[in-house]
Amino acid sequence: MTVCVAAIAEKSTVIGVSDRMLTAGDIQFEPGQAKMWNFTSSIWALVAGDIAIQSEIMKRVNIETQRRMVADPKPWLLVKDLANIYCQEFRTFRRERAEAEILSPLGLDFKSFFERQSTMHGDVVATITNKLADYDFPELLEAIFIGIDTDGPVSFPKGDLRAFPQIYVTEGDKLSWLSTVGFAAIGSGKSHAESQFMVSGHWPLKPLHETLLLIMAAKKRAEVAPGVGRDTDLVVIGPALGTAYKLEDKYIPELEDIYRRIEVANERALREAQKRAEQFVKKVRLENEQKQKTGKDVVGGLSQDPVVEKKEQDGSTQ
Repeated sequence: MTVCVAAIAEKSTVIGVSDRMLTAGDIQFEPGQAKMWNFTSSIWALVAGDIAIQSEIMKRVNIETQRRMVADPKPWLLVKDLANIYCQEFRTFRRERAEAEILSPLGLDFKSFFERQSTMHGDVVATITNKLADYDFPELLEAIFIGIDTDGPVSFPKGDLRAFPQIYVTEGDKLSWLSTVGFAAIGSGKSHAESQFMVSGHWPLKPLHETLLLIMAAKKRAEVAPGVGRDTDLVVIGPALGTAYKLEDKYIPELEDIYRRIEVANERALREAQKRAEQFVKKVRLENEQKQKTGKDVVGGLSQDPVVEKKEQDGSTQ
């Protein structure tokens, strides 16, 4: 229950925004902490789903990320690499939970289960195997990985570190690359946020200020969905490698006020349009009533005299 949104703007800039509504089992609450993880100077992650499980996975991702950077600090870590680490840690943690919940009560782990299968009844083995294969977390876990890296469409000369904006989305342990689409959303408010981008015709080269306003509009529209909080966190990454900043809380109200002005203007325009639509309906009804009084029917927007129609059906020419 949440919404997280990301979008690419001109000059290799990526914006990420999320609410602060957290879910832990059956409990929902909106604390002061953000649902964003900062892994490097150019890579952030936004999450949806059970915060306790996501936090454990993200902690493991951070440990592995730091290990790789210390082992070989020269290569620029790619957003794709970090998203793949998440998928790997997701599978590992899910496997551990399955072992704890299904095998441990039987005094088994994966190793002993495989070793003792030959001594167990076939139906028991099949039942346990099916439970392990079907095991998953109670609710869908999603994440958006955003950042700037050197993973471009073509190769460049050695030492030429050009920056490219990236958006990767995970659904469980399934990974999708959405940089060419230019936006992504996860959580219960996903459809509301995505529709805002579709209607606006967003594309990755849109100016930063337009994209910033659009992503705020998408987040505010998503607040009508169940479980989406009203508090907002926003991060901007790029345009250069190693540059990112999280917008301070004191600036969020000003951005929300700009959005509210759009809403007020839209409501005013809607009321005006409704009045014009009402006038249009009255005009059409009045014209139809007048035609009916003169003995003419209105069919498909055309008037026809029923007497003439009857004569035509009888073959009369007079």
